[in-house]
Amino acid sequence: MRAAWYVPEVNERRAGLRYRCTYPIAALQRRGINAALFDEKNAELYDAVTFDAWTLFPTVTSEVAAERALALAERLKANGTRIILDNCDNQFSGSPDQNWRDACNRLRRLANQANTVITCSDELASVMQAECGLTRTPLVIGDPIETRIRYTSDSLLRSIASPGRKLSWFRYIRHRAQITIERSQGISPLVWFGGHGNSFSEGGMLDLKRVVPILSAMSQEHPVSLTVISNNRSKFESHFSDLPFSTHYIEWDRVNFLAMLRLHAISLIPIALNEFTRCKSANRLTLSLYHGLNVVADAIPSYRDFANVCALDDWHGGLRKYLANPGLRNRHKADGKALALAKFDIDRIADAWVAALNHASPSARERQ
Repeated sequence: MRAAWYVPEVNERRAGLRYRCTYPIAALQRRGINAALFDEKNAELYDAVTFDAWTLFPTVTSEVAAERALALAERLKANGTRIILDNCDNQFSGSPDQNWRDACNRLRRLANQANTVITCSDELASVMQAECGLTRTPLVIGDPIETRIRYTSDSLLRSIASPGRKLSWFRYIRHRAQITIERSQGISPLVWFGGHGNSFSEGGMLDLKRVVPILSAMSQEHPVSLTVISNNRSKFESHFSDLPFSTHYIEWDRVNFLAMLRLHAISLIPIALNEFTRCKSANRLTLSLYHGLNVVADAIPSYRDFANVCALDDWHGGLRKYLANPGLRNRHKADGKALALAKFDIDRIADAWVAALNHASPSARERQ
């Protein structure tokens, strides 16, 4: 088996690209499978080529490049290469302009060209089947847990020599000192992390506004602090810098992000439920559980399997129980990490990709 992922522009700040391209490639390579980023020089040698749905959309690529991807898929398929379309978001949930609608139509075309369609969640699989008129429900392969943020260009020498990495760890040490002081004062550190928002769907940092009154009331019973790890300081300053409890803003930095995350006790995941968010994978929840945090979240379909190891749709009760009951926190952390690994460990995800590439699998079966 010789497999490739077609990615015209490798931007590894995109979590979806790491989860659904570079990490699967690395996992398959460790198994001795010939997997790599697509190279035109080897186009005729690939048994299967996976296309990322986002490469058809204006947030990632140009219309010319998107049409080029469609033409490539058609040419490869005509030569006997299996075409796989992988999608991790419901782009059909919003149509901000004609360019977006055109991109959605390109997605429909590629879905119908593909031999196999893969999505990150059952909910998205149903949407793709309905929107694209597919006769079979797409395969579902979740996002692997990110135990360490790796870029393909990483090297030990660059890591040692990089002034930027030293500055990143200085910021981490400074924040760790703040959190250590707060913990010594009986303050429980809470955290929210994620992109601040986008132009094609609701959600992002401002989802936190809905739970601020709950946090403010809770802070009267049990002192808390809130750290926001994101990519828009001005939005944080406008909405969260003047609350009746301590708040911190940390710019997302892949060098220190996971270490920053682990400093905190409870991960907050408020979600405005809509057609976009209900199709999301469980990756923020599983990332939090794996790295030792309890989770209080709004429920989306992909979170339901974790209902017994976190607090879903119960902001007052969930926060109160976690803040008052260390034994419950510890049980949920241990059980949550074990469950997250059982479902989304990279080796399990690699099993599903191998099965998808071979188009036969009990772990990622096409459901009629």
